[in-house]
Amino acid sequence: MRMRSGVLGLLVTGLAACRPSDILSVPPPAGVVPSGGLANQSGAENAFAGAKGQLFTALDGAYSGGLLSWSELLTDEFTFSGFAFDGYNAGVDARITAGGGGFFEFTTDSPWGALLQARSAVLLALPNLAHYEPPSARATVGEAYALVGYAELVLAESYCAGTTLDGVVSGGGLFYGTPLTTDSLLGVAVAHFDSAVTAANGDATVLGLASVGLGRALVDRGEYSAAATAVANVPTGFVYNVTMEPNLSAAPFTAPVYGDAVAADYDRYFNVADQEGGNGLNFISAHDPRLTFDTSLQTLDGVYGGVVPGTWYLPTKFEADLADIPLATGIEARLIEAENQLPANPGMWLTDLNALRTGGCSGAEDSTCSLGSAQVAGQASGLVPLADPGSDSARVSLLFRERAFWLFGTGARLGDLRRLIRQYGRDAEKVFPTGPYPNGNNPGLPSPLPNYGTDVNITLPTFGYYGTKDTNPNYKGCITSTKTA
Repeated sequence: MRMRSGVLGLLVTGLAACRPSDILSVPPPAGVVPSGGLANQSGAENAFAGAKGQLFTALDGAYSGGLLSWSELLTDEFTFSGFAFDGYNAGVDARITAGGGGFFEFTTDSPWGALLQARSAVLLALPNLAHYEPPSARATVGEAYALVGYAELVLAESYCAGTTLDGVVSGGGLFYGTPLTTDSLLGVAVAHFDSAVTAANGDATVLGLASVGLGRALVDRGEYSAAATAVANVPTGFVYNVTMEPNLSAAPFTAPVYGDAVAADYDRYFNVADQEGGNGLNFISAHDPRLTFDTSLQTLDGVYGGVVPGTWYLPTKFEADLADIPLATGIEARLIEAENQLPANPGMWLTDLNALRTGGCSGAEDSTCSLGSAQVAGQASGLVPLADPGSDSARVSLLFRERAFWLFGTGARLGDLRRLIRQYGRDAEKVFPTGPYPNGNNPGLPSPLPNYGTDVNITLPTFGYYGTKDTNPNYKGCITSTKTA
């Protein structure tokens, strides 16, 4: 069901559990009926719809609002193509995510705070959903748990360690969480995905969403076999989209990235990269059928005037519905299973990859299986079977290349590049863009950037824009380096 981003939301910062026993204790105690205007089925559903809209905006919102775009800009997927003074975007593109405060740093703080707010809103909606939803709609409880898990998952994949998850005290009030390591935050996500599977009530959509999220979190923790088991029953044609209302007006703050970026009055400041920084994949020049482009638009500066010369590459995989970005797909489930085969069973690993490339789906599933986003039928036609490259290292490289082209633009790439370093022992400077930064003389930068920086994740807020230093005395910002995968 399509959700409007402007539906009622409950804005309470960072509510979650900090003890294992609290993580799943969202429903009210037995016999306690929540009170207030939301204490009925309609109120519970409206509160969840608003929270869901907040979460989708935090992930997919254009301009400074959406985490997916910022994480992709830090990797080799997107590059910066915007107006001259826009140095804060160039900084993220150049792998320098910590600024001196102010708007430079606000760009990546914004989605962090928005995700914590959205996560809190979903958690606050959960007790009423659990209490008032009839049996026919009980799967909504599972969906809510799964979306909480995704908020935690993308925070862990995108930011340095140190996020704090504050909690609700029974009877009212808050308690403060402590800074979490990346693995600990992923562990909280795993617990919520497990709860989502349990609460899915047999609903195929919720089971697919929860299972793919669980598999992805387990892969991030290096638990490949458990991840493959988690996704085994997800159909290859499954898709769950981050869905927002398209907005082609002059109000870019909540509009989806691709939906708003085609507007004549909007800054197309993110563009698809091609072999960025030497290590980047050839997303454009590969001419891969999974990633074709509409090149009818130019990069531009619609707000401040003047066209920045260059072709703007709009992935046609999103063109059918510019407001939708796949969050979980059966394609990712199959890729998780394939990764589990390395290095012990390279024959099955290759079979799994080629099953996707050569049409492992049939009948009505073709349109979703071929792309993984349910938007453009037959997108992958023309893919030839892969050959075994012959070594474990080359197989890993090929696997992550396949993941990059299948999952392009869906927010998975930053987590993958960090995993190549953390789990596969790759050198960060051979994984991320490096060398001379092509936009280094941008006059909006605090100082010239002759070369890419060395960040492999996004810094946490350090100047208290969202009041984190004042509201949680345990919060310290990053507890590990932004150079640590």
